[in-house]
Amino acid sequence: MTTDTHRADPRRERAEAALLGAFAADAAALGLHWLYDPARIAALAGPLAFRTPDAADYDGAKGVFVHGGKRAGDLSQYGWQLRAMLRALVGGFDPVRAQDLFAASFGPGGDWTGYVDRPTKGTLARLAAGERAPSGVEDDQLPAVSRLPALLARPGGASEAEIDVCVSITNTGAAARDWARAYAATLSAALAGASLPQALLAGEAAAAPEVAAALERARESDADPVDYAGEVGRACHLPQGLPVMVRCLVWAGDDGRAALEANIRAGGDSCGRAVPMGALLGASRGIGGRGVPAGWVARLAEGPALAAEIDAVPGG
Repeated sequence: MTTDTHRADPRRERAEAALLGAFAADAAALGLHWLYDPARIAALAGPLAFRTPDAADYDGAKGVFVHGGKRAGDLSQYGWQLRAMLRALVGGFDPVRAQDLFAASFGPGGDWTGYVDRPTKGTLARLAAGERAPSGVEDDQLPAVSRLPALLARPGGASEAEIDVCVSITNTGAAARDWARAYAATLSAALAGASLPQALLAGEAAAAPEVAAALERARESDADPVDYAGEVGRACHLPQGLPVMVRCLVWAGDDGRAALEANIRAGGDSCGRAVPMGALLGASRGIGGRGVPAGWVARLAEGPALAAEIDAVPGG
């Protein structure tokens, strides 16, 4: 995918790794997505990553099974949020084009078939009614950050105003804005060459006080990620998902695979956490080695198509 010209640009290499990492982490978590029972997850036989979604894994456990018919290696709705934004960025960031491609992806007859959450449903309803400024609904769930890796992967990154507009495609409100800005600062630092610990600190430094305090608590905790998710919550909300993401990354140290597998073990909205986590690991550590496992990228069901779409975006 990476041409000789692109190899001369370290930031582009980090951006490509961030996007591939986000897609791979999302697909890896799909099989046990929204299974809220970590004891059941720990008891399952076989691998946890790239597991074919199976209703039997959820039987009698706390959770909701919504990915029937999906294959191991498919993307969740979060991966498709990122993919729709990536497609929209060909030619530059135009919020209207991004909204149109969002509707084309998630609306009737779109590429995504499957469950959609409250902010996605609300956005589709507002777009159908001609509401574009903003098209999102007040909500603090993880779709707010799912599209940001594509926006930030561009050569110049993104301004705060562009970040806010990107978030508001699906999510409005102070909580969504503040948590998304903190994540954007974290990923931007990693794309600029910061190490993962440095990037996490950069996100805290840029965050609103309440967000910074929550991220710091996650970073300084010594709890296992499964236990920490039990403390702060395993659900789809940013004040739960992003601290759990940080705990997984810090707990795993230099082992990217361990961080991503800990995210799956933590249960709940593992795919919602996987997209921002995979992007951070890809940007800071690359694909392979201490970063996102190279074999996971190879297992993406639409890997060649995703690679081509990444290559089509300047800086992506």
